[in-house]
Amino acid sequence: MAIEFSVEFPLRVVVYPAPDMPGTWIAHGLETDIVTQGDSVDDAVAMMADAVMALGSYNLKVYPGTLPIALRPAPKEVWDLVGEAVPQRIWAKVTIHGKGARRASGPPTGWPIYPFVSDHSPAQANAR
Repeated sequence: MAIEFSVEFPLRVVVYPAPDMPGTWIAHGLETDIVTQGDSVDDAVAMMADAVMALGSYNLKVYPGTLPIALRPAPKEVWDLVGEAVPQRIWAKVTIHGKGARRASGPPTGWPIYPFVSDHSPAQANAR
């Protein structure tokens, strides 16, 4: 007997300028500690959506029956940026379909991505 399950929760992402690479933005997943970068805020968030989808698909193939994405919180200094960040519109919804030992092919696992944009990197915020 296969047990079907689906998981959906918001993935909050803080986006901030890279402290050592002008013109580069970092997207840091608060619940996952996944980090991506891009040439703009939207590009960094798009890279986050791609990373979550790729990692989740890989994990479903290699570790069937587990959650596609491990929940591991980002460091405190990244969470601290949320207080000064500006919430943005929902950027994307990442959906992963897969088969696993305890997973049927039907229900998807999905994450709406909620970006928060900060003018400061964690290093700059800690220096203040």
